[in-house]
Amino acid sequence: MLRKLISFVLIVFLFCSCAPKPKSLDPNSKFGGILKTPHIGADPKTLNPWTADDASSANFGGILFEGLVRNNPDSNKLENHFASEFKVFDGGKRIRVTMRDDVTWSDGVPITVDDVVYTWNTLLRDRIATSSLRDILEIDGEFPEVYKVSDNQVEFKTKKVFAPFKEYIGIQIAPKHDIERYFKELGVENFEEKQKAFSNYLNINTEPEKIISSGPFKLKKIHHGERLEMERNPRYFIKNENGKNLPYLDGISYIYVQDNTASVFKFLAVEVHSITVTAQNAALIKSLEKKYDFTMYDLGASTGTNFMWFNLSKNVQEPHYSWFNNRIFRRAISYAIDRDSVINNVFQGLGKPLFTAESLRSPYVNMEIAKGFKRDLKKSLALLESVGFQLKEEDGEKILYDKNQNRVEFSLFTNAGNPERELIAVIVVDNLKEIGIKANLKLLEFNNFVGRVMQGKDYQAGILSLTGGNEPNGGANVWSSKGRLHMFDVKATQDDPIIRTWEKEVDELFTKAVQFLDKEQRKPYYDKFQEIIARENPLIYVASPNTQSAVSNHIGGVRKTKYGGLMPYLYEVYIKRTNS
Repeated sequence: MLRKLISFVLIVFLFCSCAPKPKSLDPNSKFGGILKTPHIGADPKTLNPWTADDASSANFGGILFEGLVRNNPDSNKLENHFASEFKVFDGGKRIRVTMRDDVTWSDGVPITVDDVVYTWNTLLRDRIATSSLRDILEIDGEFPEVYKVSDNQVEFKTKKVFAPFKEYIGIQIAPKHDIERYFKELGVENFEEKQKAFSNYLNINTEPEKIISSGPFKLKKIHHGERLEMERNPRYFIKNENGKNLPYLDGISYIYVQDNTASVFKFLAVEVHSITVTAQNAALIKSLEKKYDFTMYDLGASTGTNFMWFNLSKNVQEPHYSWFNNRIFRRAISYAIDRDSVINNVFQGLGKPLFTAESLRSPYVNMEIAKGFKRDLKKSLALLESVGFQLKEEDGEKILYDKNQNRVEFSLFTNAGNPERELIAVIVVDNLKEIGIKANLKLLEFNNFVGRVMQGKDYQAGILSLTGGNEPNGGANVWSSKGRLHMFDVKATQDDPIIRTWEKEVDELFTKAVQFLDKEQRKPYYDKFQEIIARENPLIYVASPNTQSAVSNHIGGVRKTKYGGLMPYLYEVYIKRTNS
């Protein structure tokens, strides 16, 4: 019903709107103009990428700050960025980086080796930044050694081979001089004071002129609840073929919208230049390409994963704690979910059911696990009955009870404003009703929901998604038993937390896998990891949609890449000029 309503509203909008008449394009002068793009949600929680624990904050922080190396959007191979060269020694245990001498912060201060060492040793190793970044950088519980070799060289050293480490040297570099200025202004000196103060560094109420950047854009202004504006960083080091400093754009305006449908309205009204196209709207949007002068792109399988999970932490009260911590119960829930219905009704057939902890796009996906299984309510009920649950029918309603005659009922949370996620939640609620489980759907503002998850309390079950990637160890902050994003059981929020046997197994598999540079040697460890997750179901995977976008034909610097989306380098994006 919701999907039909969305389509009806869009059609009414189209018949009541006039498509803009395309103008002739002037190939001259790429400089100038504001790129307008929708941002689903409200203000980010922070602009600090070293403490960010949500995708929105990490994304904005990633625009403001950059690192030594980056991945090529076409090949995914590592390439220099602030580094002019990097060399690998001792079979991968040492990496020496030579830095460029022409990179500066937006305030004109040079970006140096000292900034790199400060980021790694003071902020991350010494935990001034309470960041999930640290989780993915440790091997066998030890943080890598990072030290200054000379004024333009820095060396990274691990005691064992850590295969993904080469990519991790690309994390954002922090401005040592600005952070120390910030601490001095606050008068903080000891560790506890600095750690507390740093959690508030680059908060969204910080005056924009006090926020420096190393990326192509810097913060201009946040209109709270409305939009976030970035402006051109004139000191950005990359130049075009004519020797002029990029970026081309004067700035980017991220306009807040409630959901994808609202972004479509703004796109068709030419209030934004690009949108992510949801499966519900894909056919309709595709039919409007010529009329509204844009191009729609299908980027294939997403690296993202949609899933449901239960809060397994000790913060959950009985009887829910016992239910949720019974892996047979979780397995039964997985059998009850109608993934085909999710694909057909939520993603309009543009996606596939998901059963693995690795995305279907990942080179490390376990194809045997990925085959999955068909929905089976009889199997689900048989599993529940095997551990003491009973299904009864009362006044024409199916009700599931546990062995102590407690009705099986819990709250299922997800974030408001994401129609796809909301529809998945509605389908799951309906699926569970068929086996007598009452799931009460609760919609929360995104930051509120994420805050509860990170605290490991005030919720019972949830539905979310993670963006994923091509390197399994990028999810170590989720799967490490001590990881800050170990969302199904956040250990840091509990006294004397339980580390389950299978959690220890996963810890060991991740530790062993990264000791092999050869991908074929690493894959068996990640295959086993996926087997454990499929058996234990701490996250119950649901679906993997295709990624689709639409971009105005008046935007240049757009190209389809395998790993970097349509605008892999924002500094190359420009607005095509029109003849008046």
